[in-house]
Amino acid sequence: MKKFPSSLVVLLLTIFSMGLGMVTSSASSISTVILYSAPHQDLMGKSLDSGLSQSLSPEGRIGRPVFSPPPEPRRWFIDAALIEDIMALTPTSTVAQEWIARLKIISAGDEYFAIPFGHPDLSTARKLSPSELNYYYEVSKSKLALALSRDVSIDRNLRWSSKQALIPQEVKDSYLQNLQNLTLLATVISPTEIDPLRAKLAFLLATDTTANRRSLLRISADDAVAVQNHKLRIVAGKFRLTSEHEKVPITLVNDFDGEATLQLQLTPLNSRIHVNSIENIKLLPRSKIQLSVPFTVIASGSTAVLAQFANAKGVPISDSVLLALSLSVISPAVAWFTTGAAILLFLAALTQSVRRVRRSRK
Repeated sequence: MKKFPSSLVVLLLTIFSMGLGMVTSSASSISTVILYSAPHQDLMGKSLDSGLSQSLSPEGRIGRPVFSPPPEPRRWFIDAALIEDIMALTPTSTVAQEWIARLKIISAGDEYFAIPFGHPDLSTARKLSPSELNYYYEVSKSKLALALSRDVSIDRNLRWSSKQALIPQEVKDSYLQNLQNLTLLATVISPTEIDPLRAKLAFLLATDTTANRRSLLRISADDAVAVQNHKLRIVAGKFRLTSEHEKVPITLVNDFDGEATLQLQLTPLNSRIHVNSIENIKLLPRSKIQLSVPFTVIASGSTAVLAQFANAKGVPISDSVLLALSLSVISPAVAWFTTGAAILLFLAALTQSVRRVRRSRK
């Protein structure tokens, strides 16, 4: 019977799969622990399953690499999204508390590396938005360093999945559209307001997500971004204008925690009305104001004005709302004609009265 070389025996003993926490060993005998998991909450914060606590137990898929780790020296490659999910459990979950405590103890002398937040499929992420992939790396690095009080590095050569994720085109379209919406919002408010949601868009591109869960994540992403967009809004309304020059009170709302600086674009649907857009509007945090906007009436009738927010470059950042207008204004020419006619009728009536008086005296 042939004997295996001792180096091969060591390598085989240190390479084994543990589900989501896969541990391998390199030729230099440095063990690698990879920790990531499918998202357990959607982008609206709704729980998608209750299996995380069980996975954190010493026998669980995420617990085994921590409670029964490979030999030192080790390198830990961790997705900060997983740590966020686990930290969210710690106030009420003993197993989550024990997992975090155990990880900090056994990895005290080890190296930490960040898997990009949400562990998106690398090929897809690079094609859709390379800059966002860099952002996911940096976000994961900073969140890991803060949560675990450790120095964290980035290794862009790591591949945590051997298969390319099958991501439907509708999910890719949703990802790009929502990313564009958040990017535009960041031009009028502080980017920190939307950074948490921006990072979670990576969930749509995660490598280990089932088709059903990916669909739920897409729907929640659309809803979550719509909620953010609605924080800056113009209140639709109906107005009646009875004079040629009149100021219309338009209500603007900012539900963000920071100040917003933007333009109010006003577009009449026909030539019955004239109004100018307003630039450099500052909306205070958590505020609602009424802006008195000058309107000029050209002709009576019914019309409407489309109102929407835009950034300093004039790029719209929100859907438009309808301001319905009822115009009942007499033009100056008509007013002069009507007044003149009334005066003539009065004079005619007065003349007739004088004649009657004279006749009666005779």
